[in-house]
Amino acid sequence: MNQDECLSRFDEIVKSFSAKDRMALMHDLDADGISSGAITYNAIKLLRGKAPDIVVTQAHKTIEVLPKSISLLKKKKINVFVSIDSALDQNVEALEKVEKVVDKILIIDHHKDYAPKGIKKTFIIKPQFVSEIEPSRYPSAKFAFDLFSRHLDMQRYSWVVCIGLMGDNQLSQWKEFVEKSAAEHGTTVDEIWKATEIITAVETLAPAKLQKLLLLLANSVHPIEIINSEFAKYLDKLNSMLDKLMAEFKKKRVVYDTQELVWFEFKARAGIKSALINKVSNTFFPNRTVIFVQDSGDKFLHFSARRQDFKVKMNELLENAVKGFKDAGAGGHIPASAGRIRKRDLKEFKKRIIAALSA
Repeated sequence: MNQDECLSRFDEIVKSFSAKDRMALMHDLDADGISSGAITYNAIKLLRGKAPDIVVTQAHKTIEVLPKSISLLKKKKINVFVSIDSALDQNVEALEKVEKVVDKILIIDHHKDYAPKGIKKTFIIKPQFVSEIEPSRYPSAKFAFDLFSRHLDMQRYSWVVCIGLMGDNQLSQWKEFVEKSAAEHGTTVDEIWKATEIITAVETLAPAKLQKLLLLLANSVHPIEIINSEFAKYLDKLNSMLDKLMAEFKKKRVVYDTQELVWFEFKARAGIKSALINKVSNTFFPNRTVIFVQDSGDKFLHFSARRQDFKVKMNELLENAVKGFKDAGAGGHIPASAGRIRKRDLKEFKKRIIAALSA
């Protein structure tokens, strides 16, 4: 399917959205997932004169629609399922389970194209299908905004887009857009950045509140509404935790100069690795591969990888490193990726990483 055909198919699908449909919207849990979710929520509302019947906020980041979510789709008799910012095409078996429950699936995403085979009710659109911009640099918030702007005046939500751009570390790529949006909405880049940080704090410390935060964002007209909300309290707590872990990182990090690798293992209950590694990678090691491995107290280890200069593809590095491991998974973008392994596989996982970076 070429670019024109892909866009025409998207247009056909969204024009068919009806108030008679039973629609569900599912989103990712990070700042780009929340902001793109809010944008898509409002676009669906404008297109069919009615908000999505349900918003699906999963318990944790994953590349599948969890059994609990599928049960909810059945219970609510959903026939149209829209997913934003999740690489559901990475897990064909899970996607096929959703196809058994609904009539139509639309996936808007900016991760790697996994070219799934056998799906029949699903249409997937990604930046690489319709744009020359590297998909890692085209966050879902901006991509959804551009797609729905083909049919609607979405300009009132342009500041929400900026949250996704900042959350996915793409401010430099879209600097002109962000500055223009801030001026148009009577806000500042600093205010939008603080709203972004609050979303990250809620994702880390109170993920059960993310759906409520998404709906607040969808109905807000200015980032100050996020800054002055009940969710702001989580930012101070997160910053305090990050300060402590940064001190631990400086003492316990392991640097492999030949492989341009910075490795850090730590223990923490809250899912804080993404917030921590973003700070370290952006501030101290943008031109090195940075990998953090977090032990949260269960049988798994969760890891994140970052490299801002695109010299090594983090998604492919991690995907290859977990191949063959039971209950393992990895995925993401060229500069930022994540996944999990069982604790028993850590030694082999690290060995594979070092070998790959030594090649």
